[in-house]
Amino acid sequence: MKNQEVDEFFLSALIYCNIVEDLKSNKGNNKIKNLLVSLLDMYSKALCLPNIEPEDDEDSDIDLSVPRIIFNEYDHYWKVFNPYDLDGPVGASLSDDILNIYKDVKRGIFLYEKDRYAEAIWEWKFNFEIHWGHHAVDAIRALHSALLAKKGYGSST
Repeated sequence: MKNQEVDEFFLSALIYCNIVEDLKSNKGNNKIKNLLVSLLDMYSKALCLPNIEPEDDEDSDIDLSVPRIIFNEYDHYWKVFNPYDLDGPVGASLSDDILNIYKDVKRGIFLYEKDRYAEAIWEWKFNFEIHWGHHAVDAIRALHSALLAKKGYGSST
């Protein structure tokens, strides 16, 4: 159940959550780049998580406080909800994407730190496939565009 891929994902998830928690205090120019690099790393490691069933149905009461983050001019962007559907673009929020990922991943971290490895792995993998993976793909594109806009390569809006 616990293996190198799981340990690597856990460390990547910790880094991602720490970056999100420090976004408000991070005044440097690299916060968008650091978030993008961390998200790409975590996404790629999530692809290697094993398929597993949780060992018990115990519902954990996890007190999860979510940091407040603001991306200012980079927060709102347009996305195509389903690339295989011909509907037009919809509005999206980078802070919403980042915090949805944070909540799903952080819950697994709490379980992992309580030695509930099967539940943590299942939480990460299941939510990656049905929820936070979609937010990650959208956020990666938005962060990439924001990073280029900060460098002067066109507008992000």
